[in-house]
Amino acid sequence: MQHYLEDGIEIIDVIFNKEDVEAYKKILPIKKNNCAVPVLYLASLWPEFSIFERFLEKEIYLKETSVEQYKAIDVDTIYKAELKNEKIKKVKSFTIYEFSLTITSGDNIYTRLKQTFVGK
Repeated sequence: MQHYLEDGIEIIDVIFNKEDVEAYKKILPIKKNNCAVPVLYLASLWPEFSIFERFLEKEIYLKETSVEQYKAIDVDTIYKAELKNEKIKKVKSFTIYEFSLTITSGDNIYTRLKQTFVGK
């Protein structure tokens, strides 16, 4: 995967392997005949980003998720995935982290996933 890193933004090339997506669909109540990548499968991309690496060994909790899906994401197709650190906010003894993950191809936005995490 090719990585591009700016201040708080990282872009990588991604491809969703058909076998991996099918295995994911088997454990969830998802239509098996739908060949599109399930939106929440995108969470499997988080560890691929270097700006998210520091959270892999840290205890954080998912507080909120919002999804904007414009087009279906196909398997075995190359897309750009952009992870953006939207905001980091300290509240008492907690830190709130807001990230957005945008999947694109060319000038087309396929999906935007915004997630808020809370950590100590």
